[in-house]
Amino acid sequence: MREELGQIAEAYPGRYGVVVFDPSTDQTVSMDPDGRFLAASINKLPVLMTLYRAAAAGQVDLDDKISMQASDVQAYGTGSLYTYPVGHTITLRECATFLIKESDNTAWKMLDRYLGRDSIRSELQRVGARSTEYWIPNTTTPELSAEMLDLMTNTDFEDRLPQLLPEGARVSHKIGSYGATFGDAGVVFPEGSRDPDEAYFIVVIADETGEGTARAAMQEMSLATYRTFTGRVQ
Repeated sequence: MREELGQIAEAYPGRYGVVVFDPSTDQTVSMDPDGRFLAASINKLPVLMTLYRAAAAGQVDLDDKISMQASDVQAYGTGSLYTYPVGHTITLRECATFLIKESDNTAWKMLDRYLGRDSIRSELQRVGARSTEYWIPNTTTPELSAEMLDLMTNTDFEDRLPQLLPEGARVSHKIGSYGATFGDAGVVFPEGSRDPDEAYFIVVIADETGEGTARAAMQEMSLATYRTFTGRVQ
């Protein structure tokens, strides 16, 4: 797999960082795993993780309400909450849905304010992500973990890691884009499986390249990884 991923990276201009992890065997395949890349909207994942960790601990109720303040409005990039009037009120769960499904920047600002950046940084430290501000959600409780994975499935941005995989494969993921950097981080359940023991993690970040090139490279790397894990050649 490492050789094939390297060949794909060489075929596309840019700089690539890749980590594939198989939790059932603790085996990892990587390219430039310690390289510094701009995470962009992948940084919304630690916000989601912190929110659901707090819900699992009984510190917040996901049905509690949050209202949009003028300072929350982020009228750029992705998402639609900024089109709602200031004072618009939704539940924390609904805000999390905007955050992940649409990669909504206003939802990010609202939850960032609600949770506090110190809490988010503390959660990252707790899970061992000390060299980065961004990470994949870890387990809270089975029910809340399943809800997080559902939020990360069938988003508005399915043209990277999920694009070439079989229709029955499930990809819970989060993309990020900024300037010449494009990434996608996800958990992949092979076709017909919902068993966590059969899933694998994959993170691909491309830098110093264009979106079309990065997208094509990510699609090929994702498909090559899927074929290796499932033993399928087509």
